[in-house]
Amino acid sequence: MYCTVRLNIMIKNPIELVSTYMSNRGLTNNISQQIMDDSRDASDRRKCPTPIISRYTVIGGKRHTIRRDEDKKKHLFVDLYSTRLLVVVMLLLGLSCLDAFLTLELIDKGKVVEANPIMAYFLSYGIVPFTVIKFVITASALIVLCVFKNVNITRVGVPLALKIYMAVIAYEIYLFTL
Repeated sequence: MYCTVRLNIMIKNPIELVSTYMSNRGLTNNISQQIMDDSRDASDRRKCPTPIISRYTVIGGKRHTIRRDEDKKKHLFVDLYSTRLLVVVMLLLGLSCLDAFLTLELIDKGKVVEANPIMAYFLSYGIVPFTVIKFVITASALIVLCVFKNVNITRVGVPLALKIYMAVIAYEIYLFTL
């Protein structure tokens, strides 16, 4: 029991243990004072987070998740992304392309008109500008959602966007049957 208690004290505060040991032995306190005065002057690298666009953006890093609870409140960015996130992003991008195709087919058959005024504006210039702009807008939004994947609104928004796209596509398929 005595060894366990002594070990816990040593783990909790080794500087105090050394100081106590030296004073009990009548040794000079200069060494323990030097140990206590030895403060690290190097700044904490975590005080300045890695910028969103850096060399790690291109070549990747090592951080998969945020490990410390205190950092989860401050730092939101990670270097590597999960396969699950890749699958969800690709699924959303695919659903967006399918939505564009089905919308163009329904417009061609005269069953619907484009309700989104921004996309209707680009549709007035033709099919290619409409498709490219829809893809670029969706891909840009997905990139932002990937970067902010640890923000609570993104954790709610991505599954919600997936469900909304599935409902829109189901509705467009229903319109084909009419």
